[in-house]
Amino acid sequence: MKASETHLRNLLGNNNIQFQVPLFQRPYSWKKENWEILWEDLMRIYRDEITGSYFLGSLVTQSLPGSADGICPFLIIDGQQRLTTLTIILASLKGYLKKSRQAEDKKIAEELYECYLVNKFQQKEDYYKILPTQDDREVYQGIVKGKSNKDFKNQVKDKNIYKAYSFFESSLKKIPFNTKAEQILNFKKIKNIILEQLVLVNITSEDKDNPYLIFESLNNKGQELTQADLVRNYLFMKLPTDRQSSVYEGKWLPIETTFKENNQKEDKYSELITDFFWFYLRKDGKSITKKEVYQTIKNQIDNYNCDIEDEINTIIKFAKYY
Repeated sequence: MKASETHLRNLLGNNNIQFQVPLFQRPYSWKKENWEILWEDLMRIYRDEITGSYFLGSLVTQSLPGSADGICPFLIIDGQQRLTTLTIILASLKGYLKKSRQAEDKKIAEELYECYLVNKFQQKEDYYKILPTQDDREVYQGIVKGKSNKDFKNQVKDKNIYKAYSFFESSLKKIPFNTKAEQILNFKKIKNIILEQLVLVNITSEDKDNPYLIFESLNNKGQELTQADLVRNYLFMKLPTDRQSSVYEGKWLPIETTFKENNQKEDKYSELITDFFWFYLRKDGKSITKKEVYQTIKNQIDNYNCDIEDEINTIIKFAKYY
């Protein structure tokens, strides 16, 4: 593994680069309190109350095979929340400046879009610098492309990723300026703060490294991932790469959607799935606690050399019964 200090301009400024959130990871889950803390820190830098660089955390990625005429893809093993949030702020700033009548504002908006949000000469999903999970992909791509609020469906507006965009869009409107010249100058300053003063430690793993072992080490020691999140990530990282997308979209995602529809608060649906796993493991008489769900399923699969797709099919069958 290789670690280096970097910032957003270096990460996203390269042509034809893409950071992919594994399809089996949890959807975007930062909340208002996370956005408020980040925004206040940005404004403290903006007001020169914090000088120099500001350390934002780590980003763990793994290089994936690319093609000569396509993108250079990286799998995000850890850090999807902060990286996605930063690009949402860039999209908010781009959308805000695009509405301006000032040519300089529009120029900044165009730069943000073409250099840091999209791969200008690519098509379809390769077009985007960040590719979230399937559950967030449509709304994220709409945000990047600059859809108006009325273009989004009501159910989309309940997603955290859309709420984040609305929060930062509203926050930008509240920044006080004395003159139009000051506004142009300070939007440049805000752009440069986001791109250059927020420091990340980028840790890139090699092809021979096991991405799941890295993920487990980072996220099974005190992080707030639920037992259901850990089980899902483990199962799909065990699947062959060429089977992950079809099994997830065709079998697993419909079950998750059902759990969401049966829960009034979408961000709590993982707790319902954890309950299901708990009952699933106890059906054979095992006495375990909910905190042992992930480790029990992992041990079963590791110790008995189960066919992973057969195991997923069995879990989905019992989820339907449940």
